[in-house]
Amino acid sequence: MNLIDKYIEQVGENLPAKDREDIQKEIRSILEDTLENRSQQEDRPINDPMIVGVLKEFGTPRKMAEAYMPPRYLIGPRLFPTFLMVTKIILGIVLLVGIVTTSVTLFQQPLTLESAFEVVLKRLLELLGSMLSVLGNIVFVFAIIEWVLSKEKFISEENWDPRSLEGEENRDEIKPWSQVPDIAFTIFTLLFFNLFAAKLGAYFNDASGISVFIPALSPVFFTYLPWFNTIWVLGLGLNLALIRIGKWQPWSRWFQVGLDVMSLIVLILMASGPSIIAPATDNFSTYGVTGSQIAGIYTGLAIGIKALLIILIIVFIYEIGETVYRIFRKK
Repeated sequence: MNLIDKYIEQVGENLPAKDREDIQKEIRSILEDTLENRSQQEDRPINDPMIVGVLKEFGTPRKMAEAYMPPRYLIGPRLFPTFLMVTKIILGIVLLVGIVTTSVTLFQQPLTLESAFEVVLKRLLELLGSMLSVLGNIVFVFAIIEWVLSKEKFISEENWDPRSLEGEENRDEIKPWSQVPDIAFTIFTLLFFNLFAAKLGAYFNDASGISVFIPALSPVFFTYLPWFNTIWVLGLGLNLALIRIGKWQPWSRWFQVGLDVMSLIVLILMASGPSIIAPATDNFSTYGVTGSQIAGIYTGLAIGIKALLIILIIVFIYEIGETVYRIFRKK
């Protein structure tokens, strides 16, 4: 086996199996053409020193193989600034929530220096675990986005048709970056409600100095959470599909309509059913003035949430109607 055969074989070891044979044939053809031209230019037959010189110019087998492979990043330079921004915002919110809850615990109950240190250490470890979990989820989602973007097909300059500039702008076309804010917001919403929803509420000490926590969200809310999780995850899938495809298609618009209808049904059930805010029961009065104040706040929140749900229902009905109109207008 000569040097060229060995070189091409080692190049193939660094290539994916599905493309290996075609790339090896192409490299062999380029090498043979280069050697033939070099032989004619130098007016001497092809020999081992000439082959060695040409192979040095081509570089190591690994370097040659990398030239035929797309860049491999977990999160590439295109997405990294957005990844940093989203990570800072979400981790900042997680950190803020952790600091607030820890501060409330420290200042609302009498603690010795030793017990205060234990509380801080325990909360710090919990916060670190939460932040690592959140960071892992963010990296996972952005890695998927990076993979989708790496598969994106761009129109080559050779196939570009100047006539494509004519006519109105295609509203169905989607810029990949336009989906990133939606994806970031959905990730934040998923993490926030699944990690911190049960911790939302009022923290205070009763008359005897015992720490009390009254959750803001009623058990009813958590019966709806699996449905919202399903809608959010399916929405993420649609965002990634739109990045991959690059434009709205009939199936993706109908998929969006389906998600909006699911959201609308859940919102109607929430608006017409029991409140997702914890009800102000008689037990609140056992905590004195503080309990009465919390009861008033929760009652106001319940009314405000009902009003917000009605507004969201109207918005979703409008969006569903608009999307369906666009679908049938295209036909």
